[in-house]
Order: sequence, then C-alpha cells, then structure tokens
Amino acid sequence: MKKIYITIVAFLFASSSAIANIGISVQGLYFDASGTETLKDSSEKTSKDESGFAPIASVFLEGETAGGQTVGLEVVPYGAKIGDGGMTKDDDEETSGTNTVDVNFKNMVSLYVENPVSTNLDGSFIRAAVTHVTLETDENVSTGSKYDDENLQGVTLGFGVKRDMPTGDGFYKIIGEISHFTGATFNSSNTANKIELDDFQTASIRLSLGF
Repeated sequence: MKKIYITIVAFLFASSSAIANIGISVQGLYFDASGTETLKDSSEKTSKDESGFAPIASVFLEGETAGGQTVGLEVVPYGAKIGDGGMTKDDDEETSGTNTVDVNFKNMVSLYVENPVSTNLDGSFIRAAVTHVTLETDENVSTGSKYDDENLQGVTLGFGVKRDMPTGDGFYKIIGEISHFTGATFNSSNTANKIELDDFQTASIRLSLGF
C-alpha cells in the first residue's frame, strides 16, 4: 500500500506545473458506524451502532496542473481520536464486566483532486479523494480480547469554494464533503473472538488555510 501511494503521489505531482502551496486544515467530522463482536465460547453476537463528532487537523501540500485542476496530498500527523464507548454485560462469565474502547484514526493519508466548476459562487470546485487510514482500537474488554489494528480505504466527494485572504497573502477554502470507508474484520490477538465492522460513512465541514 505504501508503494502504491508513493507512485500515485509521484504521478500527480509530475503532472503539476508547480508544488505551489502548503497549508493546514481543520474539520468537524461526523461519523456513523456499526459492528458486531462474536465471542469464541458462547458464539454470542453483540451488535452496536455508534455515531459521533470529532475534530481533526491535517496538513496538505498541493499544486496546480496545466489544465487548472489542483492535486494534493493531505496527512493527519497524529492519532486522531474519533470515538469511545462502554458496555456492561452480566449474562455469563465470558461476557460479564464492563467493556470500554477508544477508537483512533492514525496514519491517515489522502490524495485529492479539486476541479473548478461554474456556479453562482466565485471559486467553486468539486473535490474527490481517496484515503488510507489505520483504525486503531485501544480496548479494555472483560473477555480478555485484544484486537489488532486494521487498514481501511475510503473515497470522498465534496464541494467547496476557494478565495484569497482579505490581506492578499494566501488563500482559504471551505469544503463540505462525505466519505465512505470499507469495512474490516478485527481478529483478537489472544482469543478467537472477532469484531466485524460494517462499511461506515463520515460527513464533514472543512476549513483550509494555504500559502
């Protein structure tokens, strides 16, 4: 996967007239996900839906192609916590106790293209991106299970506007976007328990500042 992303980045920026801009973005991310844990001994399935809101910051590097499109690379340079939860079960020895988990996005990298479009809003564009992210779980589970991290891929579509700063130094972008990520199966590293994460979606509003 790493080699694939390096190849795509090289291709994108080879087609750019210049790597002209760097910047930072902050976004308010709403997520909606569901999953099921299957226990080894009892084969009991425990399902849970989860939604929530999380702020995420990122840095980006972008350039412009000869055709006027913007191509860029965006990285979240830290493990971003997107949610946590807890559940208490008392039906049998295997599931009794309180289960807690923190869920983090780490190694999150996106490749994007922004294409100008003609609307009533000056500086309008549509945005498409592909994202690779590691979903990290930090759990305290009464079954003793410890789940490995899993890599997910996602696609994003969005609409935004790009304007010059009032001072004339740099620019800002406001973008609304939705993303769809593939699901994954998280196998326990020390038991035969597993968690199956369904496909999940996110929606966000992003503010980007570039120079």
